Amino acid sequence: MTDYKEYMKTLEEQIQNKRARALVAEEINGHIEEQAQGYEEEGMSREDAKREAVRQMGDPVETGCALNRIHRPAFPWKLFVLAVLLTAASILMSVVISGKTEGGASQAEQLRSLLVINGVSFAMIFVIMYFDYTWLFLHIRAVYALYMICLCLVWSGGILGNYQTALLASYSVQVLLPVIFAGIIYQYRGQGFRGILKSAGWIIIPFMVLAAGLISLPKSNGAVVENAVVCLFLLVASVLRGIFGNEKKKYLVELALLVAGILGAGVAFFYKYTFLPSGYVLARLTHTGEFGYQNRMIKDAVARYSLFGNRTFLMQGTGSDGEYLLGNIFCYFGIIAGVLVVAAFVWFLIHALRQSLLQGNRMGFLLGMACSIGLIVRVMVIYIMVNFGYGVIYTVAVPFFSTNVILAAVNGIYVGLLFCVLRNKMILKEPRSEKKNATV
Repeated sequence: MTDYKEYMKTLEEQIQNKRARALVAEEINGHIEEQAQGYEEEGMSREDAKREAVRQMGDPVETGCALNRIHRPAFPWKLFVLAVLLTAASILMSVVISGKTEGGASQAEQLRSLLVINGVSFAMIFVIMYFDYTWLFLHIRAVYALYMICLCLVWSGGILGNYQTALLASYSVQVLLPVIFAGIIYQYRGQGFRGILKSAGWIIIPFMVLAAGLISLPKSNGAVVENAVVCLFLLVASVLRGIFGNEKKKYLVELALLVAGILGAGVAFFYKYTFLPSGYVLARLTHTGEFGYQNRMIKDAVARYSLFGNRTFLMQGTGSDGEYLLGNIFCYFGIIAGVLVVAAFVWFLIHALRQSLLQGNRMGFLLGMACSIGLIVRVMVIYIMVNFGYGVIYTVAVPFFSTNVILAAVNGIYVGLLFCVLRNKMILKEPRSEKKNATV
């Protein structure tokens, strides 16, 4: 066995990344054992079979160098460059608007503010990108408990100052829920529909907290709906990936029945305790009544869009508001500039989703899907609707377009986790101790 030990030692020395070293050693050892078993079945002794299997692997230095080129962190350069370009576009638009808005901050003040805000966002991205995301899954119970404490404190509104700060803080805490849900789903892998029920049971608890708060403190109703949609898509993606087992069609039918029941209860609650009875949603979508005035103003501006812009703003009073930056780009710089920005967002999100789908590690798959689905719903559905006059949900955290430090921080967390998954695609694996089915 000396040859085997020397071979593995030499090969592992060629692997620079410590995490990848263990992964490669496990892979190579598996290949050697499989080959040796074949030689033993042909009549070789155990020692000779192992020696021949090692010889067949080739030179350990060459093999190790080849594997080192594959199994190493891969910085997501394409997405990072696109993130920088989108951030630059948002800063440019905000500064231009600030110089044209009466009573607003000066362009220099706006630029300084946005550089700080986006600096916070990119700092979060870089810190989290180098985080070992398996830690989140291995300690999900503690993370879940801490999250629930933060959710209750922020949602109560008692620890924050003004209403606007409380609104943004509660929204930011809420939008992290799908990330927590990814960890919960992983705990119940392989448990079939029972695992789906357990996952849903744990995630319903924070929604019940939010529902109770909506009755007395109606802050960010839209975030509750947004998170419900994202968590549902994540659950469906998990079933299709086979996280819960191989009977996918059966689980999808059972999940549909479960969702129908929960959805019915949710609609009944919202109708009774929130904005539905007032005709809020219908007024927003039809641009009528007291609730439809914002959408009506935006639709009027949209009707005047031109290819190269008309140097006006989307609507009065939204000069430096990040929620309307996209609409202001269409309005001020023109349709061509707006379409380029949307195309950049689409490419970013589709590439992120595709890379998440390709993750071999189930932890990476779940975390990547939670972030990419969440961003797709937030940007391509809610944000687009808001900026084209069909908004119903108005508090929205859009990556790279934030003009508020709280929303910039939560964006940084989302994008950082996404980059972390992509960066560690070839070096992180599911810990051996976590191969068994576990429960929260």
